[in-house]
Amino acid sequence: MKKISAVVVFLAFVLICFNSCKQCNKSTQVVEVKKDSASNPKLDAINLEIKKDSLNSYLYYKRAQIYDANNDYKSAATDMFIALTLDSLRPEFFLYTADLFKRNGEPKRGIALMDKAIATDSLNTNYYVKAAELLYIDTTIKGNYRLAMNYLNAAIDQNPQNADIYFYKGNVYKSIGDTSKAISAFQTATELNPKFYNAFVQLGLLLEKRKDKNAEKYLDNAIKINDKPEDALYAKANLLKASALADVDAHKDKSAIEKFNSAIENFKKVIEINHRNTEAYMGVGFSYYQMDSVLEAYTFYGLATKVDPAYAGAYFSQGLCAQDLGRKKEAQMLYQNCLNIDPSFKRASEHLKKLQAL
Repeated sequence: MKKISAVVVFLAFVLICFNSCKQCNKSTQVVEVKKDSASNPKLDAINLEIKKDSLNSYLYYKRAQIYDANNDYKSAATDMFIALTLDSLRPEFFLYTADLFKRNGEPKRGIALMDKAIATDSLNTNYYVKAAELLYIDTTIKGNYRLAMNYLNAAIDQNPQNADIYFYKGNVYKSIGDTSKAISAFQTATELNPKFYNAFVQLGLLLEKRKDKNAEKYLDNAIKINDKPEDALYAKANLLKASALADVDAHKDKSAIEKFNSAIENFKKVIEINHRNTEAYMGVGFSYYQMDSVLEAYTFYGLATKVDPAYAGAYFSQGLCAQDLGRKKEAQMLYQNCLNIDPSFKRASEHLKKLQAL
């Protein structure tokens, strides 16, 4: 009898969690939800499966993922309501639904769902970690970092070998400014999971701010364990660029050139992974410009304007290159483009006035 009562309470809770969904508010009866799938063969296929087996909770879970991929969070939430109604014992349903709330900008609802999940299975560490993750990102909740840490400490009691716990501890410590504890937590995460890409990246970023020579080592570890390590490559490129600038100030020209070239190599790898990463183009352009390779810098700043036509700084930087190359009319046009986007861009205004006065 206790189990039956618990299920009834749970179903009532799930209904409340999805109260923004009109279909859900009408009834908890499992029905086929018809959607327009004219241009989506995957949706056509799953709709056909659901028509044949409308009580299969996993099919609604699969369809929710298709809606999610198309940014149709409302339809995805509808299907997850049905999936949880049919089967309230599958952890992946709870966790995925919480992620849906997160992507839809409703972390509070995800936290409430995780609290209910914990009530049904207090030994599942992932529920505590997910609740902590949602609290961490929702700064509108008073004391969110403290509450997140409470969930993480409770998770450690369940499973002290879970690397995710320490990763989110690291994020909380980082957010409250306790860098030493953040580094320690991220290191623990990498020790428990030697392939924890995001933890390695965070360590690299934190140690770089401290000017610690181990920063590059952690970023290299991140690069090795990920097929598309965009963040790690970008962070390493910036680290090399900053070190090269320091060498310029110290009149270590040979070392500076080597580091600028290494920075360029890493920025270009970022572009290979994501050709729309505007900052990577800017990084290449800046590095070339510092080595007096003005034409190459001009080319990459131009590519940045193509990727992001509203990037004022890219037009200004390309304008500097055009001016250095003796293309005064083009430089004026580029400075003006910059000012059209950002009228307060002081350096562009100054350079434009000087050229116009010639």
